Amino acid sequence: MRMNKTSLIETRTDPLIMDLPFSEGEYQRRLNACRQLMNEDEIDAFISFTPENIYYLTGHDTPGYYYLQACVVTHGHDPVVFTRKIESFNTLGRSWKRKTCPYGDTDNPVTVLTALLRELGCENKRIGLESNAWFITSSQYLELNEALQKSGQVTDASGLIENLRMIKSEEELVYIRQAGKICSAAMHSAFEASHEGANENDVAAATLAKLAGLGGEYAGLPPFISTGPRTTLVHSTWAGRTMVKGDVLAYEIPGVRARYCAALYRTGVIGNPSDDIQRGCGILLELLEELLSALKPGRPINEIHQVTLEVFRRHNFPAAPRRSAYALGINYPPDWGEGHIISFTEKETRPLQPGMVFHAGTGIYEYPRYQLAFSESVIITDSGYETVTDFPREITIR
Repeated sequence: MRMNKTSLIETRTDPLIMDLPFSEGEYQRRLNACRQLMNEDEIDAFISFTPENIYYLTGHDTPGYYYLQACVVTHGHDPVVFTRKIESFNTLGRSWKRKTCPYGDTDNPVTVLTALLRELGCENKRIGLESNAWFITSSQYLELNEALQKSGQVTDASGLIENLRMIKSEEELVYIRQAGKICSAAMHSAFEASHEGANENDVAAATLAKLAGLGGEYAGLPPFISTGPRTTLVHSTWAGRTMVKGDVLAYEIPGVRARYCAALYRTGVIGNPSDDIQRGCGILLELLEELLSALKPGRPINEIHQVTLEVFRRHNFPAAPRRSAYALGINYPPDWGEGHIISFTEKETRPLQPGMVFHAGTGIYEYPRYQLAFSESVIITDSGYETVTDFPREITIR
């Protein structure tokens, strides 16, 4: 390790412990784009606290962001990952540029971070902070903001990296496609393990084994595996329930490669489905087909969302969904999606662009009886869309 005794920054130049998921050119492209946006906003230093953004810029990968971590980007220095000492080895051993400023568990992280900014020559400069990041506490943000205001200007730079993440590069799309194959195979395993008398936990075990066995990684949310009336408990997952004849099976499964996610939702039934379940699933499958057919680059998203609302109106369903698709990409807990960046809603007027990735589809809730849903993960292309998930679009009968 090479470290200047007067410097807070540590770096390494020996071989990486793990290969980076992306090329040198890809990381440089991202950094250049970040700096361009900083120039446009007249920002001298940008500080991101968001795990997905830090990974996007540097490859630093850890679930240990419950302690404050950040990435500091300036115009004259390589990006520096600011993190707890024990987590710094994830930067030194498997990141791009491999520069970290670690702090100890007894240190005040805000004090160390402000000292790092001084070392990087950021005094009396304009600093961009993410004010809506989940993993910096209110007290830490206020303390940092107050400290930086004393020696310069502070501006809200929330969304700067998210704007770059909306359009995936070809290197990113490789992992999205792999993730789609993984979650599709896991869906097959989930239904193969489902039958009258089977246990939800057995289904979860088969699903998780397939996800891991095919090279999948942990997701920002678990696979959602619920049966019978439990399907109406939104975002609930396996709880040991034994399946009985007539049960609806609601399975939503994420596949993850290099932290990039694809997801798939399918509905099944133990035995023959009732007439109302058949009707509900038929409507949702009709909706999914029409929604996917409407995916054209350049079309405003709220216009496409109207396709979903029209299907619900056509069939006299009173409760239309608030959104019919959400973005996918890099994921860390507590979420596997990028819906906060862009979603299909009535108020979203931005147009579709090639390279965007979405989890498209919606559901019907008949509390306390069942939930029905179908979805696909898709990449927006120059002419329409590419589906990266692959499972029959029909009720799965077990």
